[in-house]
Amino acid sequence: MKNFKYLPLLVLIGFISQSQAQKPLRFKDVVFNNQDSILNIAYGSAQNVNGKTEELLLDLYSPGLIDTASKRPLMIFIHGGGFQSNTKSGAYPNLICNGLAKRGYMVATIDYRLGIPKTKTDNDYAEAMYRAVQDAKAAIRYFRRYADKYRIDPDQIFVMGSSAGAKTAMHLAYLDQDEVPLGVDQNKLGNLEGNSGNPGYSSKVSAVVNCWGAMINYHWIKQGDAPLFNIAGTADKTVPFDSSYNYHGFKYGSTILYNHALQQGVATGLRLFYSSGHTLDNDKKKQDSALQDLSAWLFTQLKRNAPEKPEIFKWEQDIAKLEAKDKIEKGDSETVLFIGSSYIRLWEQLPLQMKPIKTINRGFGGSKLQEVAYYLDRLLKAHQNLKAVFLYVGNDIVGNQTDKTPLQDLELVRYITEKIRAKYPSIPIFWNQISPSEKRWAVWDQISKANELIKDYCSQHPNLYYVETASSYLDKNGKPISNLFRDDKLHYNDAGYVIWANYVKQAFNKVYGK
Repeated sequence: MKNFKYLPLLVLIGFISQSQAQKPLRFKDVVFNNQDSILNIAYGSAQNVNGKTEELLLDLYSPGLIDTASKRPLMIFIHGGGFQSNTKSGAYPNLICNGLAKRGYMVATIDYRLGIPKTKTDNDYAEAMYRAVQDAKAAIRYFRRYADKYRIDPDQIFVMGSSAGAKTAMHLAYLDQDEVPLGVDQNKLGNLEGNSGNPGYSSKVSAVVNCWGAMINYHWIKQGDAPLFNIAGTADKTVPFDSSYNYHGFKYGSTILYNHALQQGVATGLRLFYSSGHTLDNDKKKQDSALQDLSAWLFTQLKRNAPEKPEIFKWEQDIAKLEAKDKIEKGDSETVLFIGSSYIRLWEQLPLQMKPIKTINRGFGGSKLQEVAYYLDRLLKAHQNLKAVFLYVGNDIVGNQTDKTPLQDLELVRYITEKIRAKYPSIPIFWNQISPSEKRWAVWDQISKANELIKDYCSQHPNLYYVETASSYLDKNGKPISNLFRDDKLHYNDAGYVIWANYVKQAFNKVYGK
């Protein structure tokens, strides 16, 4: 930029501000150019499937010598291979280890006992998983034992894996001792903690990342359990991304686990790669994209970002009040049920402005999509028959470091839509475009991406409609019109609601032919 020094002051300020806004964030973005590694650290030993004692080794990756942080979160990666093959060093483990270390994490990739008897029954696979869980737990305990040596935060240990490694990671986190499948010989193998090394330390983890794995029983994920992020290809013919087939007893893949976690109020995420197979076809571009997504999600689960108590439950009293109203107000075939966040909750003139259409307002708090997903059954329960459901939720991309990605918004919209459709097979469902506002203008580009994904999703399904309203809240320069918003620069004032009401009625009239 030859003429940089002659730029006007305001332009310079804008350039500097933009540069600062784009400054990489440790743990979310790459902030180190290199990483260091220590190879073949012995973390324990155990008797393998052949009855021989096997030394257990791991490789440890760190951000590099220039990193001065005294306590760093740790990710433990568990490789795949059907519990029979592969090692801690491979293309995908290396991608994860290097990628997360350059983001500022400590990362370990572990070997564990492999082997399946020739009979290869479902029970043989369950026992192979059980041995792998015991070894992975020993690795977690190892790092708590030597946390000071490696400058690891013992309160922030995460686990992830690919394929068989993902199965191991999830059963490590969610399988309780009294839930161990009956066919697993605990007299021979011992308890879940095992005897692979480092007794006396906790093997609890802070979150789990599942890369194309599955569980034996998804009910083992319960309220209060560790958060779970899922990555899978929808053309996977090795391990189910759903529950359409069974891999040696492992039947419940990413979409089933994601849906169940939402129902339990467990923080979760889902990244599907459509028309992609197992390991995302070993496609480097797809795997890089998966790394970006899991890094963004993992960032939200760090101790400094995640709330002490799940936010999802803070609306319990609000939902109870709405349930009390449901005893009096029950929807019928002439009623549109409005569900969503504060834009819906604050719409005081909704019944009047929607006439002659009957409405029920079930907006609550400043809710997010996962909170709507969690409470949805209760919001719908009293209303056995409806004319339509209308939704507006706009609090997942607000300019915080823990914002959801547009793709995560889409998956939650998909889940909520499918839940509504299961109860009401044929009624129209309307999703309203997330509104621009001055308060959240800095992230309007990300909000717009989410809007486009939701719009495209709606266009592909019958009786699912997308209501576009944003243009009427923007001036000729494409900026929010301030006199349509309250003093908080976020919510509509009376004039803003009048405009919205007109758009919604037009959408209804178009669908119902009036």
